[in-house]
Amino acid sequence: MSERGDQVQRLLGALAKHADLVADAFEGSVSGGDKQRNAGIEALFSLNVLKPYDEDSYRLNPRLREFIADYFVSYQAFQALRRVSGTMQQAREQWRELRRLKLAGATKDVVRLLAALDESIVEMAYSIEHNLTLLHSLISTQYGNVDDLNSKLRQNRYYAQQVKLFLQDVEAIDVFVDFVADEAVAVGLPHVRQLVIRRLAARRLQWTSQIKDAQAVISKRLFEAKLMEVCLKRLSRFALWLARNKTSDGWELLVDEKTDVAMFRPEGFELRPQPDVSDMEPTTMEAMLAAVAKMPNKPTVSAAEKDPGPQLLLDDEADVHEQFDIQQVAMRELAVQAAVATEPLSLLAWKRCRAELTDVTDDAWLMFACQQLKGAGFRVEFVQLFELDPFPINERFHDIEVRCPIPLAA
Repeated sequence: MSERGDQVQRLLGALAKHADLVADAFEGSVSGGDKQRNAGIEALFSLNVLKPYDEDSYRLNPRLREFIADYFVSYQAFQALRRVSGTMQQAREQWRELRRLKLAGATKDVVRLLAALDESIVEMAYSIEHNLTLLHSLISTQYGNVDDLNSKLRQNRYYAQQVKLFLQDVEAIDVFVDFVADEAVAVGLPHVRQLVIRRLAARRLQWTSQIKDAQAVISKRLFEAKLMEVCLKRLSRFALWLARNKTSDGWELLVDEKTDVAMFRPEGFELRPQPDVSDMEPTTMEAMLAAVAKMPNKPTVSAAEKDPGPQLLLDDEADVHEQFDIQQVAMRELAVQAAVATEPLSLLAWKRCRAELTDVTDDAWLMFACQQLKGAGFRVEFVQLFELDPFPINERFHDIEVRCPIPLAA
């Protein structure tokens, strides 16, 4: 391990050893106490982890605090977005110096400048990702770091301006990428061109779309806030009137056909669900049978307790005829023909030969007849269209053929 690696390891070991002080400093300032606590504060202060805040008071390094806040996705109110333009200008100057050293043949310095340029590009990408995470967190939580409604509205306006600047920085990445990519090929550094394209240019469209989505949400909330502000002003004026006229019985309104329907209370009506007993779908039949099984048995009444009650004399010559729908009659005839047919019957062709089914559409007839025949045990087959679709989403058909039921084995 290198010397710098040893230093990093000792730094992390010190953070782990004094983790309790680091946790307290993240919540607020820390002060001295016993000998062991003072030794820990001194050790963290020497490592630049703690910064002096007041007399005998220390606070956590802002950069370390920012790292921990990113881990917990915890952001302060009105926290500004990171500007990318400063890092982009730094990367631009690093590239110019790198290009000059490459033309001069300073190989050792070229390696150091290349590592610095790589760090700047990574910092740009990380800043953009951090800003997007911050925006999505604040928008999804409705700015949960404040409770006052006015503060939430001001944060909406604040981040609307921040997003405009952030979007300008991201759109300026194209100019930077084109500038570096063209000159990198000219000076013989193709890997630098691949670096900026892979880490910045390839992800710019995704970043831009996410920023515009956040911008659209913020703009929508600002518009809704303006509408709500108008309603609140009306409510406040009405509340003031009620406060000044506590004994008032109200006032009469002229009700005519132009009156707003919002002034009237709708009258509710009861709905009694009725099962469709003609539905032959197996799932529906099972549900109805299960409901019938839960019903109590009919109470038995002895002959002595039976009360015939009032009697009604019916004429024996009066015949009571049960009325059936046209569709039900047609279905019975179709079932009889399909049961004895040796060849499959086309439901569409059979319907078109029936004059009483003229008012029934083909789609409705196919769906109705298919469910009824399928529930009665008949075999139905969908006549599909032959389409050369490599990725079919729905199975399209234009007719249904019905066959007689399969006889049960003895």
